[in-house]
Amino acid sequence: MKKILPIVLCCAAISCTSEEQVGDIYRGWQDGQMEIHHIYTGRGESSFIIMPDATTMLIDVGDHDPTVEQYALMTEALPDRQRRAGEYVARYVERVNPEGKSVDYLMLSHFHNDHMGTAAEPATMTTDRDPNYYLAGIAEAGEFLRFDMLYDRGYPDYNYPFPINDKHMANYLAFANYHKANYGMQQEKFEVGELNQIALKNDPQKYPSFSIRNLASSGEVWSGREGETVRCYDLNPENMTGYNNENTRSIALRFDYGPFSYYSGGDISGSLHNVDGNMFNVESLVGEVCGEVDVCKANHHSYKDAMPEDFLSAVQAKQYILNVWDQQHTQPELMARMMKYGPASADPRIFSGYITEAMRNDFAAEEWASGINPENGHIVIKVYDEGRKYKIYSLSARDEQMTIQAIYGPYDAM
Repeated sequence: MKKILPIVLCCAAISCTSEEQVGDIYRGWQDGQMEIHHIYTGRGESSFIIMPDATTMLIDVGDHDPTVEQYALMTEALPDRQRRAGEYVARYVERVNPEGKSVDYLMLSHFHNDHMGTAAEPATMTTDRDPNYYLAGIAEAGEFLRFDMLYDRGYPDYNYPFPINDKHMANYLAFANYHKANYGMQQEKFEVGELNQIALKNDPQKYPSFSIRNLASSGEVWSGREGETVRCYDLNPENMTGYNNENTRSIALRFDYGPFSYYSGGDISGSLHNVDGNMFNVESLVGEVCGEVDVCKANHHSYKDAMPEDFLSAVQAKQYILNVWDQQHTQPELMARMMKYGPASADPRIFSGYITEAMRNDFAAEEWASGINPENGHIVIKVYDEGRKYKIYSLSARDEQMTIQAIYGPYDAM
């Protein structure tokens, strides 16, 4: 069993039993709690999960740099541009992680820059490795953190359903191989349909109600029956031609802790041909096998090609989390659609990491606008009382103080 370090955010001057208030510094994880941190940088997506026994998991470290892509609609880089997103994510993790620099699981949901990092200048390249690689996204976070186990959608051969050959993928593989050779990081194939392949590592007997179900990866989706999956790309030869949509191949997971449940599915979205040649939505199939959850991280940042009605009807979430970096991730039609599904009593229903003031003004008259949180920043779900209750925190991302901007809840888990 690893030594669990105290959370430094919980200072001796403040009683941990007293209620946190807006304006306080966030106190962090305590034994028996589950925390899900949706980290805002404005340059990509990243989530950090602390499980009830302090097992930890980092999902994605995006760094879609505007000086590389020349993209004007990116949201504000926070806390500033003095450091890149990978370093800011690592610093955030170190502030809240009961295991310090050590992270049990690293997962890359799929191979896009806003989830793994952009392998190009102005990112720094290593000079002492063979091969050298750019320190961007996950690779940059790896300069500050150490990972025990790596999961991605392609290991071990990265050829299904299509070979992946680009400089960003080569950069990621160079990072992974370096950490395996020099720091003892292990890597396993992500097994679709498995229950607790990703498991509690410190005290699993104490929390028997905690589980993680592998729902989808590389276009393969769990059927809902043990040992059975559907390989969606294999249903029709047409799926191996035409537009190559990496998002469709994202990893998707369901987390359960007592009655509480949470879904995370990367950028999963898009359609394929079934055996009859008709188009079907892979995302909807994932939603069906996932079932109802308390909180759902929106697929593909809630972009216009994601979160169809079939998916929303299946998950019926109380709250939706939008991990955004692009102003176009706030789509009025999709916001209205999310508001239709799930318990009407949940308010707000939608939590976004960032919406510009101009956009909030433009959307103020929309019916859905009153159901979205008014703050920009990190979004943290704290689950407690053996999974029976949870709160949602908005933390300021304008500095690294972890100041509480708002506290929502407590909510009763389903």
